[in-house]
Amino acid sequence: MDYESLLNERQLAAVKTNSQFVRIIAGAGSGKTRVLTYRISYLISDFHVDPSRILAITFTNKAAQEMGDRASKLVYQLLGEYPPLHISTFHSFCSRFLRIEHEAFGYPTSFTIYDEDDQKRLVRNAAAEFGHKKGDEVVKKAFEYIRKKKAKGLYPYDITIKFETFKDEKECLKIYTRYEEMKTEAYALDFDDLLLKTIWILDTQPDIQEKWSHRFDHILVDEFQDTNDIQYALIKLLMSNNTSLYVVGDPDQTIYTWRNANMKIILDFEKNFPNVETVILNENYRSTKTILDAANLLIAKNRNRVPKDLYSNLGEGKAIEVNNLPNAEEEASWVAGKIADIARKQSGPEGEIYSNIAILYRSSYMTRAFESALKDRKIPYRIFGGVRFYERMEVKDLLAYFNLMVNPLDNVAFERIVNVPKRGVGDTSLDKIRQEAKEHGLSEYNYIKDIHKYQDETDIPRRVILALNSMVNIMEETKDQLTENLEVYSSILQKFVTKLEYFTYLKENEEPDEDRIGNVNALFEDIDNFIKRNPEATFDEYLANVSLLSAQDDINGGNYVSLMTIHVAKGLEFDHVFVICMNDGAFPSERSRMDEGRDGEEEERRLAYVAFTRAKKELYASCNNGYSYMTDSHAVPSQFFREAGLSVPKHTGFFSDNPSWGSRPRVQRGAKGHYKGESAWFFKDEPSQDPFENEKQVKKEKEPVVTNGITDWHVGDKCHHEKFGDGVVTVVIDETMIKVEFAEGTKTLLSNHRMLTRVSSKGGAA
Repeated sequence: MDYESLLNERQLAAVKTNSQFVRIIAGAGSGKTRVLTYRISYLISDFHVDPSRILAITFTNKAAQEMGDRASKLVYQLLGEYPPLHISTFHSFCSRFLRIEHEAFGYPTSFTIYDEDDQKRLVRNAAAEFGHKKGDEVVKKAFEYIRKKKAKGLYPYDITIKFETFKDEKECLKIYTRYEEMKTEAYALDFDDLLLKTIWILDTQPDIQEKWSHRFDHILVDEFQDTNDIQYALIKLLMSNNTSLYVVGDPDQTIYTWRNANMKIILDFEKNFPNVETVILNENYRSTKTILDAANLLIAKNRNRVPKDLYSNLGEGKAIEVNNLPNAEEEASWVAGKIADIARKQSGPEGEIYSNIAILYRSSYMTRAFESALKDRKIPYRIFGGVRFYERMEVKDLLAYFNLMVNPLDNVAFERIVNVPKRGVGDTSLDKIRQEAKEHGLSEYNYIKDIHKYQDETDIPRRVILALNSMVNIMEETKDQLTENLEVYSSILQKFVTKLEYFTYLKENEEPDEDRIGNVNALFEDIDNFIKRNPEATFDEYLANVSLLSAQDDINGGNYVSLMTIHVAKGLEFDHVFVICMNDGAFPSERSRMDEGRDGEEEERRLAYVAFTRAKKELYASCNNGYSYMTDSHAVPSQFFREAGLSVPKHTGFFSDNPSWGSRPRVQRGAKGHYKGESAWFFKDEPSQDPFENEKQVKKEKEPVVTNGITDWHVGDKCHHEKFGDGVVTVVIDETMIKVEFAEGTKTLLSNHRMLTRVSSKGGAA
């Protein structure tokens, strides 16, 4: 294969390197997937590596499938056959690992994977055993407590509470303990367990670790900037002294620290491995020079990064359009109008006129006005990152049935479908089933299946038993029909759903805007497609694969405008991108800045950078001056306009109630507005166009500085913060700064901040 003609100079260096440890800093649109796939091909063609000894890890199933398809085609050209490549997400890899090594932690291969909805249901059940109702505040606290502890790799036996950092912490630990017990009883794992159990096995069982650390000669990791400490620990456990590690990522696109992504892992890669080779890919093949100039200028304000300037040979392109409207409705109307203009100018097939248009936003609540504006103009759209296909009611119902047939110990699945369709099983009857099953040491499904053994002692109503017996008989009959031949599963399961009268149930309960029966048929189509792509797979693996899909995996193209958060848009690209609601306090998020200080602001800036670099041909950025509940005042433009060198239009009549105010918006174009190397809010010779500058200055001069008046904090003091709740002081840095442990983690705070109050004091020395 002529790699020299297929890759640019830096891409070629990244593909052909023979270094054991390699870090590729791949800027947005610089062809990182191309480099990864050609690297796999090169390892096989020129280094003669056995394809089965290569492991590639990425962060979404969609990316893994794309990379696998590309790499397989390249290797097919070399070998004449499709290779046994291992390309997957962290969670998918761990799911397969645990099914292979299931005996090491005492589970069968048919274990169930719980998603977030399943987890919440199990937490409620665990809390109920301690007398709590599902709506109690402690139940919500317990779920968050479990989530945060597991994100740090902490199980209940790892936790000792010396003093409560928030009200009910000990109760949350009790619920966490019972949650783990119930999950084990059901042979189920949650998402965090997949990684933590894998690490536990590799860390405590040397023979298994020895086997797996010599299984792969080359490990390649995509999106390495999003790796967290637990994932990094897993990578190292899969390595021997001779394993080559090849990582690809961009610190400027680290936007998941709230999910524990640790940017220091990629930044410090050279410190942690010997003789690391770093290659920077900075030629962008996606965006125009104008778009990249703005993105480069913006991200240069961050300190924690590997310096690089993206460049493009795609020409200057169209100027960036910026607009500032009186309110959200008029901002949405302007965006919808622009989209209508773009659609009218499209020369391609009608089915594609909206498919290359995206509206990106910082938070999901921002879409309301934009949905209305698009509907008014009859512009088709779809929101991603909301209720995903596999999370829809009818799809979740059927997946619960399927999981229960595979794993009859799954009480969460049983409780979801016990009264779907309606069988007259109320909360009282379900409580009796739950209690009696527990007394006999059985899962709820198995107890009902064997209820004839206990008919003289059960308190479950006869009519409920008869209804559930009918359901169990249909399920057991269907299980007997399922064979190892996956090709027949779809037709057998369709008949099963019909026998349950589930289609009838949907027809009776279908809402006008929901094609629920269509979603069920789409699920069977999905099973068929999985079988075609994975002829050697089992039904267990299909169910596991479904549970591991992310919001991006639902994105499959179509004639609609795509609406999504910037987090969901990462890794995607569109010809025309609208970044909306760029108002101070909303984007950048005031909460991020308050919670994390400069680090939070830098992450918000990386989010804006990611948003801008999704655009290939045209970038639009907008804000509005409507009333903001975030700041308790009229909204002002985001600082990111200024930092990207984008000029915000000057308007008059900001508080006009005239609905036609924005009918002829004045749009200033260009990615300029800076001089002498410094970004300016507006062009050099223009006065400030911030309509609230004088108002804010007067307000600032008149408002007194409010503090809590506390200067004598001590370690152990109990306190309360208006945003973070109850906490305990763990460190007194000096008279102005303290560290406080809250339920959601440790925060460094100003000791006299007005939102902080002292509940009780230890009175000891700091």
